[in-house]
Amino acid sequence: MRPDFDFPFLAELVRTPGLPGRENLVADCITAALPASWELERDPLGNLLARRPNPGPNWMLVSHMDEVGLIVRRITPEGFLLVERLGGISLRALPGSRLTLWTQNGPFPAQAGSLPAHLDPGASQAWDSVYLDIGANSRKQAESLGVRIGDGLTWASELTAQADGRLVGKALDDRLGCAALVGLAHALSDAGLKVDLTLAFVVQEETMLMGGLPAVNIRQPDVIVGVDGTLAFDTPDTRGQQSEIVLGAGPAIKWMDAIRGKMAAFVPDLALAQHFRSVAGELGLPVQDEVVSGISTAVTPLPYAGRGARTAALSLPIRYHHTPVETADQRDFIALIQLLTALVT
Repeated sequence: MRPDFDFPFLAELVRTPGLPGRENLVADCITAALPASWELERDPLGNLLARRPNPGPNWMLVSHMDEVGLIVRRITPEGFLLVERLGGISLRALPGSRLTLWTQNGPFPAQAGSLPAHLDPGASQAWDSVYLDIGANSRKQAESLGVRIGDGLTWASELTAQADGRLVGKALDDRLGCAALVGLAHALSDAGLKVDLTLAFVVQEETMLMGGLPAVNIRQPDVIVGVDGTLAFDTPDTRGQQSEIVLGAGPAIKWMDAIRGKMAAFVPDLALAQHFRSVAGELGLPVQDEVVSGISTAVTPLPYAGRGARTAALSLPIRYHHTPVETADQRDFIALIQLLTALVT
C-alpha cells in the first residue's frame, strides 16, 4: 500500500519553532497528529514517546524534533541583536536572510545584516560580526518589544512544493523524519505488528546528539532504528564528493557516519542493516547506501544506553542542510514509510 503524503501536516511541523531545548510546540503538533490508539508519554527532558504494545521484540524508531537556529547573546545600544549559534546553522546562508525572533510577547520578524555589495571586500564573514536587525532604534526600544537575552531565532521559511515532488523549506532535518514516523503510525492502523513498537521523537540532536538517551533508558529497546536526513551529493558543487546519494532514488541505509574530532561516529549492527537491504530488495523498494563524514545523528549514542541495543539507521537525502531552503523528495519519504512498515510487520 502506498502511504499518503500529508503536505499540510509537514508544513505545520516546519512552521512550528523547535530550537534545541525548546521542542515542546513541535511535540504538541505531533501529539495532535498521532492516532488516538497510541500510548503517549513525555519524559522530563521533553522526548515524546508513542507506543503500540505488542508481543515480540521491543523496537524503537527515533527522529529528532529540534532545528538549528540562533540565540540572542547581546542587544547593542543601537538596538541590533548579536547572536550565537544553536546547532550548526549555515553562516554562508545567513547574511540578508529573514528570520523569526521568538519572544515571550510573541514572534517578531528579523533580518540578518549584510554589507552592501558596493562595499563588500569579498572576505568571508566571521560569526562575531553577525548582527540582526529587528527595526529597533535602541536597546530600550528592543527591550520594550519584549526582546531579552536568551531569546531564540529560526529561519523565516515556509514549506513549498516544487515540480516533480520536491519539497523546500527550513527544518526538513528532521521534521521530515518526524512526519515519516507519524505517517508510519497511520499506515499501521490496520496492520499486524510483529514488534512492540515505540516511536521516539527526541530533543537536542542539533547541539549534543544525546537528547534521546532518556527515552532509551525508559523503554530499554532490543532494536533501535534512527530516521534522519543525510547529505545529497547531486548539485554542481557537491557532485562527485563522498557518495552518490541523490534526491528521488530512495532512502539510504546508513553504513557509517562521523564528525571527525568530535567523538561522534556511528556504525550499524551489520546483520540488521543487511536485513534492511534484503527486505527492500524483496519489495522492490529503492534504497541507497550511505557512508559520509561531516555529520552524525541522534541515533549515534543510543546503542550504548541501558543494556545496549542492536541499532541501524535509515536516512532521507536532503540538499542544502541547515539553510532556509533544505530540499527533499516526496518519493524518498514514501519509500521510507513503506520500508519501515515492512520491517515492523
